[in-house]
Amino acid sequence: MRELVRYALTNWDYPRAAIDDSVLVASEIVTNAVRAARGRPIRVRIAVQDGAPLLECWDPDPELPRPREAGPDAMDGRGLAIISAYAKDAGVRPSATGVGKVFWALMPL
Repeated sequence: MRELVRYALTNWDYPRAAIDDSVLVASEIVTNAVRAARGRPIRVRIAVQDGAPLLECWDPDPELPRPREAGPDAMDGRGLAIISAYAKDAGVRPSATGVGKVFWALMPL
């Protein structure tokens, strides 16, 4: 996913800082989806909304992600906080098929 985001945003002429931030956020979104999917397929989409990168990832688990308290030595638990820190807006919506959910992040310009 990191290379896909980097490739797309580079070809769409986004600045380096926007690309790097989008790669980080996409990595966190996909990591959460992979964990939720527990071996089942996930889907990713990169689009542009109002000129800004829109990162989306579908997984088949209907359970919504929840922020967790991560201690200073914890190896995980910071993904949603990282997404919130870098994205202009982010959220979760039900899948159009009625199966699973789509986590999305709209990046700043």
